[in-house]
Order: sequence, then C-alpha cells, then structure tokens
Amino acid sequence: MEIGNKLRVLRTEKGFTQEKIADLLQIPQASYSNLENNKGKINLKTIQKIAEIYGIQVVEILKTEKESPTNQNPKRGNNGTIINKLSEKLIEQYEIRLKEKDAIIAELRKELE
Repeated sequence: MEIGNKLRVLRTEKGFTQEKIADLLQIPQASYSNLENNKGKINLKTIQKIAEIYGIQVVEILKTEKESPTNQNPKRGNNGTIINKLSEKLIEQYEIRLKEKDAIIAELRKELE
C-alpha cells in the first residue's frame, strides 16, 4: 500500500477529516490532500507528526506490504506482485538513527539542566 493510501485509511479509521489532519500538521488542506493522493512530497518531519497524531510508530507508515499470491494478476507486470518500495534494511537504519537522535536529545537536555 502506498503511503498516501495508508494515510487515507488511518484518517478514515479515526473519523478525522482532511482539514483536521492538515490543521494538526499546520499545512493547507490541499497540501494534505496531495499527500493522500500520492501527488505531494512528504518529508520525515511530517511523517513523524502523523505518527504522533495516530499514536503509531513511523515505521508503520513507511512499510509497505506485498500483495498476496492469491491476488496476483498475470496481466499486470511482476505477476501482480507489489514490490516493496522501502526495503526492510532502510527501515532498520531509520530506526537506529531515531534511537541515536533520542540519545543525543537526552544528553543535551541533561547539559541544559
């Protein structure tokens, strides 16, 4: 599932409007609509805010699922299999970097105190 589709599913499951999510993200509703339609570019900061809004891990937004073999269509390329656009290795690296960032922030907070 593409990120935009995932954003739409998350939003509708929570009963939020595009306007509500756009307001929470402090972006125009049209920009958020573009994200859901896979037309806009989404940055990491926005993905982090969206994860916070829904109370989920960033990786849940980023990971894509492969289509099951029973849903394959031989008329489409790759026998209908959706290719994972974000490798598991990239997700692992991202999670490591997030932990490193959190550790740095904790150290800086201690220094400020």
